Parts: sequence; structure tokens; C-alpha cells
Amino acid sequence: MQTLIYQRAQFTKVIGMDVPGKADALGLGWVYMAPKEGRPGIIQKTGGGGGFITYMAMIPQKNIGAFVVVTRSPLTRFKNMSDGINDLVTELSGNKPLVIPAS
Repeated sequence: MQTLIYQRAQFTKVIGMDVPGKADALGLGWVYMAPKEGRPGIIQKTGGGGGFITYMAMIPQKNIGAFVVVTRSPLTRFKNMSDGINDLVTELSGNKPLVIPAS
């Protein structure tokens, strides 16, 4: 597995890295989200360009990963997409994400 070199606490500021989930560690542009509320640790990466946005999430210990590409538009909701992919890889790993009601 790739080494996640920097822990969040080592940064004075983290901007734009928490949209698909809290970035607990970073390494070579990849973000690690620590296990939380029934969800296993997830390694993820956002991207895009040329009118598209991309998201990849994986749980290497379980050989599970998902990659999605969607057309960028004013109606694109990146957080909805990334949350759905995070839920998908969590369920494929045999875990069930804890549903937290909106406040």
C-alpha cells in the first residue's frame, strides 16, 4: 500500500481536501479517510478536467475499489457522488455505513 506521508495534524491549513470526506492523511495526492462510524478506512482521489469530474475510492485490504467519471455541469453535485461511492465500497467490504439523520 502507498505510504501516506503527512498526517492532518502536521498541516497548518487544509483547504479543499474534505469534500468527499475528512482527510486524515495525505500522500502523493491521495487522501486517507480513517475508519469512522462503521466505515472502514478508505483511500480516495478526486480529479477532473476537460468538462469531467472524477472520483476513486478503494479499500486495498479487501481488493475493493470504484471509479466514476461524470460530465461537469452547473447541476453536478460532487459530494453526492463521492458519498455514494464511499457507501458503495463500504457495503462491498461487508460493512454497513452508519446512517446519520440530517440535522
